[in-house]
Amino acid sequence: MSTMRSFDVKFRIGTAPEAMAASQGAFPGLPYAPDDAALIRQAQAGRWEAFAEVASRYDRAILALALRLAHSEREARDLFQKALLQSYKELRTYRFQCSFYLWIYRVVARTCIEFLTRRAPAIDGQANHLQEALEQLSPRERIVLELKQYFGLKLDTIATILAIEEVSARNILVRATLALRLELGTQVIEEPRTQLQART
Repeated sequence: MSTMRSFDVKFRIGTAPEAMAASQGAFPGLPYAPDDAALIRQAQAGRWEAFAEVASRYDRAILALALRLAHSEREARDLFQKALLQSYKELRTYRFQCSFYLWIYRVVARTCIEFLTRRAPAIDGQANHLQEALEQLSPRERIVLELKQYFGLKLDTIATILAIEEVSARNILVRATLALRLELGTQVIEEPRTQLQART
């Protein structure tokens, strides 16, 4: 591929709250535009502009997830750019065997998990009680919880994105929910109806 350029990150949706509000429903049911395949093939051949165009159709949810996970808009901007650059680097591995939005969010989710694993905790006083509780979750628990409770994805879709079994995604969600309740001492999110099954 040609030399990568910095992805032109623009918070086109506006402020962080506006971006996250606009992201509701951004993951499920994303359209697969007729010319996606042509643009993807051009990008696989090294055309950065083609990748930038096709990625712009899916970047709203990527940006919103980055904003949910980051401590600041600047950190979210860095994570957003890193996730898209990683997607470009791995683009040749896409074989059109699944929808492109599932593939790109699989790369994004993996990038976010790595980000959460390496990130230092928030400085005292910069996070509220809920944020502190969320940061006590493992990176995978945090991603599953965000995708299910905030973005409204179905567990089978989350499992596909994370390349795990659906039962594993369900178990991770239950563990995350119970951990939050133990930490916060209150019911802050909807309780999963299914009890924890086999350990993952």
